[in-house]
Amino acid sequence: MDFHYNGFFSPNPLVYLDPVKTNVRDVDFGGFTYKEFLLWLTKLTNGACDNVYYCVRKESLCEGIRRIDSDADYWEFVETVYSLESDSLESKLDVYIDHRNEPILDWADKEFLADGKGYESDYMDEEDDKDSEVSMTMEYEHEWDDEEEHTFDKTVGDPFLDKLSGHISDDDEEEANNGKLKDVVFPVHNENQEWEQMVPVLGMKFSNPLELKLCITNYAVKNGYDLWYEKSDHERLLVKCCKGKTNKQGKGCPFRLWATWMSSEKSFQIKSLNGMHNCARVFKFGSIVTYKWIAKHFMNHILQKPKMSIRKLKAKVSKKFNLIASVGQCRNARKYAFQEIEGTLKEHYAKTWSYGEEIRRTNPGSTVKMDVDVMPDGTTYFSKFYVCFKGLKDGWIEGCRRVIGLDGCFLKGICRGQLLSAIGRDANNHIYPIAWAVVSVESKETWKWFIDLLIQDLGMGVGHGLTLISDQHKGLLEAVKERVPAAEHRQCARHICANFLKRFKGQVFRKLFWYAAAATTPAKFEQHMNEIKKLEPLAYDHLMERDPKTWSKAFFQTDRACDAYENGISESFNSVIEVARKRPLITMLEEIRIYVMERLYRQKIKGQSWDLTICPTIRLKLSKLKDLQRFWKVIPSGYQQYEVRLGYDAYVVDIGSRTCACRTWQLTGYPCVHGYACIASLNRDVEEYVSPWFTTSMYLNCYRYTINPLNGSDMWPHVDYINPLPPKRRRLPGRPSTKRKRDQIERENQGKKHSITKRGSVMKCSICRESGHNKTTCPQKPIGESSNASSKKKKSKKADKVKVVLAHEVDIDSESEVEIEPESDVDSFDIEFEDDVQPEVEDGVEPEVQDGVQHEVQDEVQAEVEPENHPEVHDANQVEVHLAVQAEVEPEVQVQVEDANQIVVQDQVEIPAFQVVVGKRARKPSERITKLKIRKMWEGKQGSSDDNPISTVITIPLQCNHNSITLFEQFNSSD
Repeated sequence: MDFHYNGFFSPNPLVYLDPVKTNVRDVDFGGFTYKEFLLWLTKLTNGACDNVYYCVRKESLCEGIRRIDSDADYWEFVETVYSLESDSLESKLDVYIDHRNEPILDWADKEFLADGKGYESDYMDEEDDKDSEVSMTMEYEHEWDDEEEHTFDKTVGDPFLDKLSGHISDDDEEEANNGKLKDVVFPVHNENQEWEQMVPVLGMKFSNPLELKLCITNYAVKNGYDLWYEKSDHERLLVKCCKGKTNKQGKGCPFRLWATWMSSEKSFQIKSLNGMHNCARVFKFGSIVTYKWIAKHFMNHILQKPKMSIRKLKAKVSKKFNLIASVGQCRNARKYAFQEIEGTLKEHYAKTWSYGEEIRRTNPGSTVKMDVDVMPDGTTYFSKFYVCFKGLKDGWIEGCRRVIGLDGCFLKGICRGQLLSAIGRDANNHIYPIAWAVVSVESKETWKWFIDLLIQDLGMGVGHGLTLISDQHKGLLEAVKERVPAAEHRQCARHICANFLKRFKGQVFRKLFWYAAAATTPAKFEQHMNEIKKLEPLAYDHLMERDPKTWSKAFFQTDRACDAYENGISESFNSVIEVARKRPLITMLEEIRIYVMERLYRQKIKGQSWDLTICPTIRLKLSKLKDLQRFWKVIPSGYQQYEVRLGYDAYVVDIGSRTCACRTWQLTGYPCVHGYACIASLNRDVEEYVSPWFTTSMYLNCYRYTINPLNGSDMWPHVDYINPLPPKRRRLPGRPSTKRKRDQIERENQGKKHSITKRGSVMKCSICRESGHNKTTCPQKPIGESSNASSKKKKSKKADKVKVVLAHEVDIDSESEVEIEPESDVDSFDIEFEDDVQPEVEDGVEPEVQDGVQHEVQDEVQAEVEPENHPEVHDANQVEVHLAVQAEVEPEVQVQVEDANQIVVQDQVEIPAFQVVVGKRARKPSERITKLKIRKMWEGKQGSSDDNPISTVITIPLQCNHNSITLFEQFNSSD
């Protein structure tokens, strides 16, 4: 087919002018829909294709032009296309794209009527004849070399005209073919078709019964039919609908499908089919929907999220297919998917030897190392895989600074393990991948293995002149000390800050830490550290234990042209390959290789387009310094030596040696703001004083080398090694975590909340400011001080108790008598002493106890009472006697005292027992009367106690030396 586009139609005669012609072969247009065909045309022509025309073969453009404007037009076009295959003449068709929305069909009709085949041909004048003569001499855009063939069968079907015409009928043709019928073409099932479009058709052929079962299942789920297999084996298949269900007339669903193997060929065919249904939609399909069917549809979901729960899988199945799946089906589907993945995974790891050999073959000089673990029984498991391409290590040696970032990241897909990477910095201060490796676990041994191979490829020996930047992984720190002891090892300040803020929280500590880390001189560093020490000495000790030489610029070596104190280049690389880390092993390695290969080519083209001496990133930093340098005052001194001042700050700059007292010029490799001010005062170009590491020529040297491409996996060489199995899964103690542990800064910046939270904070005692306890259990709590909680408990427990208040110290004779007024039913009470209180009693006084009633005494005087020394209890109820509140004594009232039943109190204090009238109900909160209210009522500020319907004052005079006891009893309002 020839596609003509980017041109335009012209009428009289109808031609397509100035076209771009593209020939297309071997395209299956029958697999397209109309919309897909338009989308394909849009990609082919790089423009809109709303008006599409084609010309029928062996006809002129005005006669054979047709428009493709709907699905019906498109299928007619497809039939025309496929009819060319059986034609012995040239199989070629022309398609035209109209970009101007011209009335092409109207032009064709007018031309058709005007060319002698319509009514207008009888009325043509001489000018029209001249025009027609001219038009006949012009060549059409679409014309054929051979003459047009005409079929003389237009009268077929007329009985009279056929009687003597000698036309051969179908029966006669059948006899002429020796009785052989034409072959009937049956539809063939397309297994790549979308599941929603699968419909069983009478006569459709399948390769086996399983394909037909899959088609029937998709058909049933799509339409909600309750299909079931009445007969199902390797030779036949009988499918019906609604087993055991009938309508009111006693008839079931008429659907019936019968399929067996064909006798003439090896195909499984639907022999009979009644596709009618009269049943309702169902959501439970029984055995027609199997766990294997669910697993095949959700294989990718399970592969991407191996820890997906059965509950979530069940919800996804219900949402996608609008059916109710059982928990057992989902559990078996998940298990089956893992079995399929595991089998594929074994084949995947078996290709690792061939993959490494293909890299060595296509990229000579590259380093590929693979380690396996051999078990005592001879089983081989994958362990480690290291890759360093020849083009990458040569580019780093010739064009990159001697600074490498080391880091490890987890693999997130079905393949478990960690990816170790070594990332450099190019002249434009961007990432430059050097080598990477896949290991089962990040440990000291794996890092030693990785560093040994890396140093051997780069030829760095024991690390002289090399700077490594990493996080605080203990295995990595030890491996660097053992393998490259002469290298400078910097630790990522961001990781140190995160660990520091976990213990010492606050924005003040955060700000001071970054000031100390960014300080370029030891004096500035000590200044900021002393500020931290004033706030918290433990914070100062914590940071000094982390060796400031590894995370502060004040102690970095000055010949590296890099002042980085964060491992951002490694984090950037890990972020770029985040999607690749979810892939299987070799797929991930190939994705990384292709990314690096494309990046090398793109950066090379970009560098060649630069007309600069210094790389753009460094020029941008210098432009920022240009605005700041004008505030500094330059004072010349000796030869190329200057003193630069701003306020109280002053620095010595030596342009000849390219040094500054602030050490920033020596650390970064390009002038600092002080050096820039000196250079600007001399009217010189600042780019002349930039380190050669940042020049464009150095950048091109870095990307001069490339990575050679690899063949497909089916063309990889075979290696005679034992195929390794996937590594064993490491089961860590405890419940496995499904989420990444976020850093503190990430948690704080995750989302803004309307209120603060104390989650994660350590509670401290409000008395001693120590953690681990509160003020209730604090050992430094003052004696006698009780917490609010304990007081509330005591108050709630003693809500029903009566309080007896003694006004003064009481001297009670043994002959004291007490009378109780008014007389009524009396409940007896027990007396209990409050903890940590002991009443003070004069020597020689022996209080008497009447009727076995015990009193609880509380005095202003602090005295300690052992909690376990309780008085003997004679009655169930108790009366509390408080000595803290003073009350008046009424000696004129005589009360008789009965037998002296006594209770022994600590220090041999005896208190007489007596009975008091008590209310039956505890007070409500609204009815409670405090001691202050009672005292005010007693003093007459709110009236006498007789006017209070809730409280009644009972005065019990005793035979005392000069005093009496006043009791306040609380009654219910109903009493």
